[in-house]
Amino acid sequence: MRKAGDVAPEVEGDGSPVWLALADPTRRRILDLLRERPRITGDIASHFDVSRIAVMRHLQVLTASGLVTSRKRGRERWHYLNAVPLQQMYERWVDTHNASWASGLLRFGRRVDSRAKRMNTDQPAVDVALDVAIAASRSLVFAALTEDPGGWWGHPYLRSDATGLTLEPELGGLVVESWDGGGAVLASVTGWTDGRYLQLTGPFHLGLALGIATFQLSDSDGGTRVQFSFRAIGAIEPQLVERFAEGWTELVGRRLKTLVETGKRLGVAPDAPV
Repeated sequence: MRKAGDVAPEVEGDGSPVWLALADPTRRRILDLLRERPRITGDIASHFDVSRIAVMRHLQVLTASGLVTSRKRGRERWHYLNAVPLQQMYERWVDTHNASWASGLLRFGRRVDSRAKRMNTDQPAVDVALDVAIAASRSLVFAALTEDPGGWWGHPYLRSDATGLTLEPELGGLVVESWDGGGAVLASVTGWTDGRYLQLTGPFHLGLALGIATFQLSDSDGGTRVQFSFRAIGAIEPQLVERFAEGWTELVGRRLKTLVETGKRLGVAPDAPV
């Protein structure tokens, strides 16, 4: 199965794999469940009267169409909704004029993929997976993630002249790095479930590449378990691969944890917000 964060294949011809996947009511129900939040196979199967094997076959069809991606974590396989094929079909048959942020990301991703195919196939990629335990409630952790990114996300993982970082807490919202007299969009919110799930997609200062950061929160022993992944696709400079791997470990594994558990701010905004 395709891993979470992988780019879905382009909708080819008449989009038959996507139409086939959407034709079955069970598969549409699976997509509804994944729209709420990522789920493991057993969780999905528990919502249906059919066998687990039958559900797995439906997941295989959805994966083949690109509508579902998955990632193995320990003994569990997590499944994620990927709306990119639907967006591609929308662009092709419905909206040929509007240029939304999601459409812009798609075009950017296509350019990156085309450029990468012309380059060395050994071009490195970034693939980070973290499992962090935080001694605080999910609501507090999610608030730190979405309402106070400047409290844990900062130098040297932003531009040296960055003065702040904000995140618009809604689907399609922007993550913006502020400078004196300007700023830059680092990512867009492409996945959201209150208190449980956040996905950010964008350039992340990667250059000619596209990054996808995913935060999955769950209750664990009186605290919160944060399952984080970051995957980048496209042409990435070798020195950035190691920097991003170390950077996310520092940002999520130490700074976010420190902010939530102790209130100490280690990000670009060290002082308590007014």
